[in-house]
Amino acid sequence: MNETKIKILYAEDDALGAELTKTILQQEDFEVLIARDGAEAWKLYKEWKPDIMLTDLEMGGKDGLELTRKIRKHDQQTRIIVYTSHGEPQKEVALLDAGADEFIGKDKTPQVLIAYLKRIRERMKKHMNTPHVYHLSAHSTYNRITRELTINGSTTQLKQTEGRFLQLLCAKNNEIASKSYLIQGVWNKADINKELELKKYISHIRTVIKTDPTLRIECQNGGYILISG
Repeated sequence: MNETKIKILYAEDDALGAELTKTILQQEDFEVLIARDGAEAWKLYKEWKPDIMLTDLEMGGKDGLELTRKIRKHDQQTRIIVYTSHGEPQKEVALLDAGADEFIGKDKTPQVLIAYLKRIRERMKKHMNTPHVYHLSAHSTYNRITRELTINGSTTQLKQTEGRFLQLLCAKNNEIASKSYLIQGVWNKADINKELELKKYISHIRTVIKTDPTLRIECQNGGYILISG
């Protein structure tokens, strides 16, 4: 990692949007390099070794999904954040399975992206750059590989399906996870008959996290959101 600045490689085929985002991030003391598509991003990734890969989903050349797969084949440390207006459940689940860490929607203000990247920067400075560990709050973390939820130093290993649900909620990064996204992510199909089972698992996860009063799962706009604070 660069000693002075966090290096962000941004793969985006919208030239104007990419330059605007770059300017905003540079003002916050990030070092930013733009790739015009997935193929160029893969080339620059190998040459530049960024700390964070920020990528759109739909691009010419290699798209965000193929880019994520190629990076994760060689590298488990670089944080991969999908920054996109495309939110189809099937595509998001595919990206998650390929190794993406989080999704941030472009419908959010730039301040949302900046605030999140600043939190990542602070953890990197503290040598806590573990993309597979979600920092849910000041008291809680979730390790998606071991399925260990740690709250105030006490660790619970979740069962496979429960852990998958929590991972899906974490990846949405304080945004609403639609029922279709959650069902697709667990059962690999959008089946309305799974809604009752979905509610059962959400209820159980609520019970597991209740020892951290700063965490809660709310039902909003027909989906679910994991909220900290």
